[in-house]
Formats: sequence, structure tokens, C-alpha cells
Amino acid sequence: MKTSFSTEKLLLTLWVGSLWAIGYIAVPMAFATLGDVTLAGNYAGKLFSTVNLLGLGCGAVLLLTKLIGFGKQVVTLWRFWLILVMVLLTLVFSCYLQPEIASIKQLSWENDDKLLEQFSFLHTVSKNLYMIISLLGVALVISSDKLLGKTEV
Repeated sequence: MKTSFSTEKLLLTLWVGSLWAIGYIAVPMAFATLGDVTLAGNYAGKLFSTVNLLGLGCGAVLLLTKLIGFGKQVVTLWRFWLILVMVLLTLVFSCYLQPEIASIKQLSWENDDKLLEQFSFLHTVSKNLYMIISLLGVALVISSDKLLGKTEV
């Protein structure tokens, strides 16, 4: 039993589409229009939390269907590993980076050079991690049609 192509395509489109819509449209728009950086940052954090939960859910279903569909052979499938990497990076983003950034924002970080440096570092890491997850997702979306009917869907 192989995973349904349409199910995989739907889950990938939902996950990757939300990554791009939130990270590269909604969040920049929030900072451009809300006028208050703190408000926009808090709003962005909530949007990222939501897209991460969605991604973890979609990723879990995708991994599970691959495991059920391919059994032990799943370890030979590059798409399985790419989805797993995306899920793991999303876990790092949502379970470590976001809480760390949120805890710094609870303090008077704008007036503390050490906290400001830590916030800046974590923010840069999270931006880069988000971009990597987004690009890996695009690789999955654009390649899925090519593998239809072959060893992996």
C-alpha cells in the first residue's frame, strides 16, 4: 500500500503554502501596517506558532502514511527523510527558539545589551531555519509529480 498521491499533495500544499503565506506575506504585512513593532512581533509569534502546529500535524500524518505504506523500505525514500528533517526543524523552531525569544521579550530586552544580542542571534537563527524549512517544502511540492507511479509517492 502506497500513500495516496492526492493526500500527500494536499498535506504538503497546506503545510508549505501556510509557511509561505504566513512567513513571507502575513508577517511582513503585520510589521508594515500595524505601526507598533511590539504588537506586530506578538502577532507574528502567534502566527508562527499556528503554522508550526499545522506543520507538525501534517508532517506527522505524512510520516505515518509513509511508514504504513512502505514499511521497512521507508528508510530508502528520500522524501521520507526530507519530511522528517522538516518536522525536526519545526520542532526546534517551536519548542526551543520561539519559547526562548518569547522569554526574552518578557524582559526589558531593548535596554539590555546582552539580552538584545541574544534576541538578535535567536531571531536570525529562527529566520534562517524558517527559510530552510520553507525551501525544503518547496522541493517536496515541486518534485512530487515527478515520482508519481514510481517507487515513491
